[in-house]
Parts: sequence; C-alpha cells; structure tokens
Amino acid sequence: MRRKIMKNAISILFLCVVYGISMPSAAFAGSAMPVKAVYAKKTAALKNITSPGKIHSNGRQVFTAPFTGRLIESFPFPKSVAAGTVIARVVSPGLYAKIISARAAVKYAKIKFKREKLLFNYGVAAKKTLEQAALNMSNAYSSLHALESIDREGILISRFKGTVHYLTADGAIVAAADPVAVLNGKGSPWIKTYVTPSQSFNLYNNMRVGIKKGRIKETGRIISIGGNAVHNGLVPVYINLPENSRLFPGEWVKLRFAEPSAAAFSLPERAVITLKGNTFVFAVINNKAQAILIKVIGRKDGKIYVEGDINAGEPVIIYPVTRLISGIAVEVKH
Repeated sequence: MRRKIMKNAISILFLCVVYGISMPSAAFAGSAMPVKAVYAKKTAALKNITSPGKIHSNGRQVFTAPFTGRLIESFPFPKSVAAGTVIARVVSPGLYAKIISARAAVKYAKIKFKREKLLFNYGVAAKKTLEQAALNMSNAYSSLHALESIDREGILISRFKGTVHYLTADGAIVAAADPVAVLNGKGSPWIKTYVTPSQSFNLYNNMRVGIKKGRIKETGRIISIGGNAVHNGLVPVYINLPENSRLFPGEWVKLRFAEPSAAAFSLPERAVITLKGNTFVFAVINNKAQAILIKVIGRKDGKIYVEGDINAGEPVIIYPVTRLISGIAVEVKH
C-alpha cells in the first residue's frame, strides 16, 4: 500500500521558528541523526466503556434553551419541517459584540505576530518577543473559538421530520432548560446515555456500540456526542439502533463502547505532532525519518491511540520529534 507521507518541509520549519527550536546540524551535514524510537503496537479492545442507556422515540422532541438569552423563532406559526432544520436560536446578551471584539483581537494578534517574525528574521527582535507574540495569537484564537462555540450551542435543530409548535413567544427572554418548542413526528428509535467528560474524549461519531438487554444483543453506532457536561457533570451521547431492532422505546439497555481487535496502534503521546490542522508521527523507513498522517482516536495513561498507514512493529520516533524533517537520515539508538 502506498504510504501517505507528508513532505512539506516548510511546515516543519515554521514550527521550529515559532517555538524557537533550532534545526539540527546533522540535517545539513548529511550524517545520520541519533533518535529514540518505539515500535508501533496493535491494540485490542482500545476502549471498553460501559454505561446504561434509555431508548427514546423520535416521535416527539422538546427543545429547551441551552442557556439564558433571547429566543428568536424561525417560523411565526406551526409548520412542517425536515430533519436538520433550524427551529429556533437562543442569543446570549452581548455575545455578538464579544465575538466581533474577539475577531478583531485575532486580526491584531496575527498582524503583530507577522511583524515580530519579520523583525526576528532580520535580527532586530528577540526570540522571546516572537514567542510572546505567538502565545498572544494562540490565546486570541482560543477566546474566539470559545465564544463561537457558545453561539453554536444556541442553535436548536430538528433531528427528524415533523411539525413544530412553539411554547414561548418570539423575542421572549428564556432561562437555561426552559422548554421553547415541541416537534411532533415519526422516526427511528434511538438511545441516550451519559458518560464522564474523560470518557467522552475516547468516543467519536460512528463508533460501534454493543447493545444488550437480557438475551437480546444488537450493535448500534454513535450519532452524536454532546459538547459540554450540562447534566450533573456528565456528557450526553446518542446512539442509533439497527434496522428491525427488537428493542422498544422506554426500555433500559446496557451499552458497551469498544473498538474491535487491532483497530488502532498504541504509541506514547510525545511521538505525535500537530501542525496546521494535521496530526502525524515520524516513522523510520529505510533509515530515514518519514512523516505519516494519522488520526487520534483516544488517550489513556500517557498512551495515545491512532489510526493511520503504520505497520505493526515499525519504529516510530519519540525523540527529538520537533527537530525532524521528512527525508532526513536517522539512526535509532537503543
């Protein structure tokens, strides 16, 4: 199988400049760089989380306000809607002004970082000043993303086809958990359960879920994972049922979240690098470091579980990953 190898050395150099990491002299002298590596291991039953769940019917959906704010309705009267339709929006007071301000802060931080980077390249600015500008830009992005996340939580969307009826007038002030609309319709049953925030980090959409009630054993898939722990510190998880399921709405079932055998590889967390939205590791191939794209699907006890074009038993570099570029000659030291 042909490997998906990242050869964009410019991205790695950018990482080195931002964090003040110097490029190794061996990369330019042609000699092999000494590195430490571990061998990729396949893992069985990567995640094994159990939780009780209750089966619900899509015949009725009650929309509640996620937080205190002003209700903005999408329709002035009861209307038939399709799945995925925006039913209403709850707007937090002053949220839009905060988002506009955060976007301006991000714009200014980007300009400041580019300026300090240019001055640093000409030897005018200190490395500490460049690092501070990079940190300010990162903090500005984090603040903006947090505000945008709150704005998205205020959007109420139908999960199935039905007729919407509003319980609260348009423009009214609603408190958190206040019912604002009801959607009546028909749809397949689904299961709702709650997990801890740390457990939710090990789950992902479309993950297989074992469903058991008495002698009935079925398999479903995760269709949605809540974005916050609003229910007594727990995160909601929604699972669909297979077609022709023998289970009925209102029943309680036992759920088991687990990956099939050899579904992923286990590596130390320090082996993984994230840059410009891409996550990868450096594998040793023909005595050279090669960057390989991966997908992180879980973390536990200092280990990280990934999917990607990695072979079992293949050396994966754990040090010094921030000083490498694809294609550089390396020598594994034991």
